Amino acid sequence: MNYNIFIVSSPLQLMNAIEATNYFKTNNNILLLLYTDNTKVLNQMKKLLGFVDWHIIKYISIPQKIIDKLLFVNSIHNSLKDIIKEKIDKLFVGEYRSDHVTHIVNTLTNKNIYLLDDGLAQLDYHKEMNTKSHKVRKFVYKALFYKLQKINYTFFTIFDIQNEKIIKNNYSFFKKNISDKQIDNSIYFISQPLVELEIISEENHRKLLSKIINFYKRKKFIYIMHRREDVEHVKKLSNELNFEYKILENLIELEMINAKSVPLEFATFFSTAIVTLPNFIKISNYRVFQIDKSYLNKKYVDGIFDSYREFKRLGLKKELL
Repeated sequence: MNYNIFIVSSPLQLMNAIEATNYFKTNNNILLLLYTDNTKVLNQMKKLLGFVDWHIIKYISIPQKIIDKLLFVNSIHNSLKDIIKEKIDKLFVGEYRSDHVTHIVNTLTNKNIYLLDDGLAQLDYHKEMNTKSHKVRKFVYKALFYKLQKINYTFFTIFDIQNEKIIKNNYSFFKKNISDKQIDNSIYFISQPLVELEIISEENHRKLLSKIINFYKRKKFIYIMHRREDVEHVKKLSNELNFEYKILENLIELEMINAKSVPLEFATFFSTAIVTLPNFIKISNYRVFQIDKSYLNKKYVDGIFDSYREFKRLGLKKELL
């Protein structure tokens, strides 16, 4: 029996894995669900499991502590010993930046390897693969017997990745689930953990949000929280700037597919959802608020402006902040 294996560690990766099962018409699908101590991420992934009749689901804890990283090679071999020897037709990977995932991929016998989207980070694939910090980290992991041979991926993606073989993901599976929508006079601002990741300061976050709320002053502004944002920080901003916020139980894409009504407009600083949502919700408008470089932590500027260039290529409306 030939198997198809899917390795994912986020809700968006899993959503794209589900699309891949539909596009490639795969059977005997084995899902390796990677998780950390972030229960919100794991719970959102679990809500997506019912879309596919998985042959096997294995939960694999990604090591966070040093001792667990030291023992990972042995522990992953024990976890996967029943499938390591099996014939694998196709292998789908959701996280190319993780040395733990690279080791798993190189541990399995396979021929056809596909990389699933995990957001706009895909645009920086070649930069990520060649950074000095990654090379140093890989040297350390190789000393711990990690298998880190270079993987030649075919990209299953919504993006135009330069100098790579790609297969376009058009979300045909989830499009089948879309019902008729009503539209209301609200704005959904799709947030990101910018303060938590130290991309911008709390004060700059407040200033930028204040400008955006003023831009939409005649419409109902609803702030869609990211699962990694600090609730107390957002609650404080909500009181100061007088806006409503929501914490979604599912990916925003899935929430909107199932919703009876959708907002007049979706907006963001640079969330991937501003690229994925138009595949499902055609009647809403989409807008990007481009952050001036002076507000940003310098080490993130290049990656963020790669995203802005992609938004421009896609023809998204843009406002400068």
